Amino acid sequence: MPISRRKMLTRGAAAAAGGMALAPQVTGQAPAQLTGTNAGRRFKAFVRHGTGASVEELRLHAIQPREVLVRTQASAVCYTIVGGALSTANVAQASIPNHSGMGIVEEVGALVKRVQKGDRVVVPGTPQCGVCYQCLHGRADWCQFLDTAPAHPLAELADGTPIFEQAGLGGLSEIMVVPEEYCCPVFTDLPAEQLTLLGDTVGTGLAAGRDLVPIEPGWNVIVQGAGPVGMGAVQAGRLAHAGQVIVIEPIRARREIALKVGGTIALDPNAEGNGLVAKIHSLCKDTTGGRRFAGGRISGEGFLAVPDGADFTINAVGSDWFPPKVEVGPDPSAILPLQQCFDFTRAGGHIVMLGVAWRGNVSFNAAQFSNRGRTFYSGQQGGLNMLRDIPRYVKLIERGEIDMKSMITATYPIERTREAIQAVGDRTVLGAVITFA
Repeated sequence: MPISRRKMLTRGAAAAAGGMALAPQVTGQAPAQLTGTNAGRRFKAFVRHGTGASVEELRLHAIQPREVLVRTQASAVCYTIVGGALSTANVAQASIPNHSGMGIVEEVGALVKRVQKGDRVVVPGTPQCGVCYQCLHGRADWCQFLDTAPAHPLAELADGTPIFEQAGLGGLSEIMVVPEEYCCPVFTDLPAEQLTLLGDTVGTGLAAGRDLVPIEPGWNVIVQGAGPVGMGAVQAGRLAHAGQVIVIEPIRARREIALKVGGTIALDPNAEGNGLVAKIHSLCKDTTGGRRFAGGRISGEGFLAVPDGADFTINAVGSDWFPPKVEVGPDPSAILPLQQCFDFTRAGGHIVMLGVAWRGNVSFNAAQFSNRGRTFYSGQQGGLNMLRDIPRYVKLIERGEIDMKSMITATYPIERTREAIQAVGDRTVLGAVITFA
């Protein structure tokens, strides 16, 4: 019978030891494994159940072998969840909203390797398994674990109603229980409310301009929408030494913050009206006077012409869940800004789309779409590769090169979660963060 290499080496080692049989090797516990359990532990969470939502006391279930229990320190409210979290439609399954958070690991399953007890972790909206097709081909933002993560309740109400986590991680809760693929350990003393923004909103905008399509020095960059996602893109432009970072945003307070963190000019789309595209082209004119042999662009409409326009446009405009209580944009469906991003961008330029919940369709001139060399990117979380990118962003925050303080305009305890979500929906705050004791 053939003998395996492993058996041959084992027998050789035994012979070298004087013919004594080797003691069977015992594989030790994973370094992160703990004894004991948190099952039955009580905690608070904002729960969407029935036709409403409220802060409830829950009873924790035992975690699974590949799961991590995180005591939440901070969770940023994302505009994406507003419609569902504040809806009065009946839901069949009770769940904890949101899809990112940040906290401290307090228990790990027996098979967990990535983190250990005491680690601070950012829990982003997209996992990173590292072994699926997308991860292996450089698009961890499309990690396929997202579609295969086990969906089971992490806790229950006093009456036994099972409670699930939205997107597999929830966030608006004193405790998150997530597969280890959702955990990015961070080794820093930065405030939790700043770190949690890297798991979704601001991290998404940063990734779009630093990692998905790295902005080149001197580029003309357009950022449509100065919410937390757009603000991340604005800062990406500043960090990359863009020639211009032109922000388009109807809310005056947000335009002012955008100029503070890296915008070079901020335009009100309501004030510009139908002249917005022409205004962008005038701001992004060829500076050589059309001298193509001196690095300039050929103007006009010929096949090789490169009309004026931005080198890179980042669309971070989402549709309105309901009318905001501040300045209203020109199109609540967000279709107009999506159409305009094509017209803003020069031939051969780049467009990243980060908005969500668009309502309607958009169309482009077929010849322009086919032959003008614009490259479109679908910005699932901005292309964030969380294990690679978040630690790098942490270093930039520590050095003062990324301004996270200005991104947070309101913090709330868990008891005021509904108020925080409403403020995000009203757009009366920029970044709203739930903080936990």
